[in-house]
Amino acid sequence: MNFNNWKEYKFSDFVSINPTISLKGGNSFSFIEMKDLSEGKRYVHPSMDRKLTGGARFREGNTLFARITPCLENGKIGQAIRLKDGVGFGSTEFLIFEEKQNVSNKNFIYYLACWQEVRKFAEQNMVGTSGRQRVSKDAFEKLELTLPNIEIQQRIASILSSLDDKIELNNQTNQTLETIAQTLFKEMCLPKGDKLPDGWRFGKLGEVAEINMGQSPAGTSYNQDGEGIIFFQGKAEFGFRFPKIDKYTTEPKKYANKFDSLLSVRAPVGTINMATEKCCIGRGLAAISGKNNCSSFAFYLLKSLSVKFEMYNGEGTVFGSINKTDLENIEIGIPPKNVIEEFEKVGKSIDKLVYNNEQETQTLTTLRDSLLPKLMKGEINI
Repeated sequence: MNFNNWKEYKFSDFVSINPTISLKGGNSFSFIEMKDLSEGKRYVHPSMDRKLTGGARFREGNTLFARITPCLENGKIGQAIRLKDGVGFGSTEFLIFEEKQNVSNKNFIYYLACWQEVRKFAEQNMVGTSGRQRVSKDAFEKLELTLPNIEIQQRIASILSSLDDKIELNNQTNQTLETIAQTLFKEMCLPKGDKLPDGWRFGKLGEVAEINMGQSPAGTSYNQDGEGIIFFQGKAEFGFRFPKIDKYTTEPKKYANKFDSLLSVRAPVGTINMATEKCCIGRGLAAISGKNNCSSFAFYLLKSLSVKFEMYNGEGTVFGSINKTDLENIEIGIPPKNVIEEFEKVGKSIDKLVYNNEQETQTLTTLRDSLLPKLMKGEINI
């Protein structure tokens, strides 16, 4: 890398932090919440429109950077897209990063914000009471970095964007596939009213599914070094379809098998993911497999039971749970065996496509995350 094209910058001279954006009070704008951001997912788009109130304001392409614990440590960073009229607002706990004309590139700024050197600096400069610590805009006055000119910024951003664009395409494809599967399940495997069609019967979840409640291993057996077996504790590790691998255990107690449904059974009840391989499950989860190897039928059946799971979360309470007996006794309409088998063929083929896309996404994510620091340090000649 030719470092003649690189220059020492103060972060706040390279990036416009919390730029001034005029929005007319009383009007509705695109709104982005903290929960809309996911670690490792570049693009974030509004989940709703909302009348303007206080909060961070941003433009299309700006980077949203969580400034509060634990969101900062969890890597909640996203680039805002699909904003109505190109502007929006959101959580007061966002710092907004925008490019500076002839100095920085907006896409490069997103990757700069994701770079560990910037994230660690922000974490080390948090202030405030325990549990509510934040990094301030002014803290970035102290951060100095050696960064490339706009031409090289664009090249770096283009390399990393090619990976993120494919990841985004996979995510969109998987969402579409799941919507198709849920629609088919509704048409084929759910009764249209209180009266069951011919050949159907009323029954209980335990008649069509095997339920294995989780049990947490000793905390001393946890590690992040890959020793033992993958361990999932609860909903906090869940993704869109598959949970994020965060820890392992050498003393597993209860297991889920590949393509078992993982159901959160505590605080809150009813969130669902699917196991990508054999793993250990803690007390926050149950592993549910369809009888007669009907894993897809079981997964989408659980998805359809969201209303029934809500009662176990306890209205007005913070903590809820469901036990094995209550799960087994949930009343359902059971279609004939041939209908279940017909859906299973289609559902399983869709699930395999979703799984393959997810595996590719993990490979692309690993590649992106390994390239990012090397590109930011100029270790790769582009």
